[in-house]
Amino acid sequence: MELSILIPVYNYNVTSLVQALSAQLISTGKQGEIILLDDGSQTIFIDCNKSLADAGLVSFHSNSTNQGRTASRKKLSSLAQYDYLLFLDCDSEIISNDFLNTYFELIEKEITLASGGREYTAQQPSCEFMLHWKYGSKRESRKNNDGNIPAFMSNNFLIKRPAFENLNNSFNLPGYGHEDTWWGIQFEQLGIQCMYIDNPVLHAGLETSVKYLEKTENAIDNLLLLKERTSEKIVSKHIKLFRYYSRLKNSGLSGVYLLIEKPFHAYLRRNILSCKPSLFYFDCYRLAILIRKSNKKN
Repeated sequence: MELSILIPVYNYNVTSLVQALSAQLISTGKQGEIILLDDGSQTIFIDCNKSLADAGLVSFHSNSTNQGRTASRKKLSSLAQYDYLLFLDCDSEIISNDFLNTYFELIEKEITLASGGREYTAQQPSCEFMLHWKYGSKRESRKNNDGNIPAFMSNNFLIKRPAFENLNNSFNLPGYGHEDTWWGIQFEQLGIQCMYIDNPVLHAGLETSVKYLEKTENAIDNLLLLKERTSEKIVSKHIKLFRYYSRLKNSGLSGVYLLIEKPFHAYLRRNILSCKPSLFYFDCYRLAILIRKSNKKN
């Protein structure tokens, strides 16, 4: 059994992650490699992470300019030696001693696609990181999916190389957001079933609330690009926020929603950026942004 562990890196020190993966890979006795691809980071991170290539199992590559998550992962797959690919985000932290063993068991069973998920620390962060932590803990953590089939997340997933190469990666969503959704849509269209397993990594790289909100608004732009690329029905199936938007629009009530939300918009934003953000308010705020951005496009 052989495995290529592929990590796109942007402005992050991956020393702890690589050391943990190297130790587990050696302990399994299986054949594998760890490939790092820097995507236009600052020199301080490039120098730090480049030195990890001395470890033998690890190779380091870099893009001269930032290419984005989709292009970086496509390049990583082309650099890989083996037929099974494990993609991990650079801000991941390994929290299970059997993390790689769990994936090797799936390789032995010839599983095509599996997602291990993510978790967030139980300890509350400082106020400035509260929005990302709360949203991640309540909405993204594998512990809190309430038995529902979770949305595909690309931070920690195993895939056979032919299945990955069948994806259309020429549609490069700009900035941040919904690359996972695009891949999830394609997996469904290709008839590739994802196995969702309890093998999470810890999401260690929290964004400040201001930065997270900025990225969220960029992600809404990408949602609308996905709708143009696919259809409103398809995006609604994969994204709950878009389902609410679609229902309001199709019932003719989106304008009414904006009229009701407008007097409270500044208040919602203040709450979202506070030490006690309400996820309900966050949803209301995002829904209004989605409607306004859609109206501008039409």
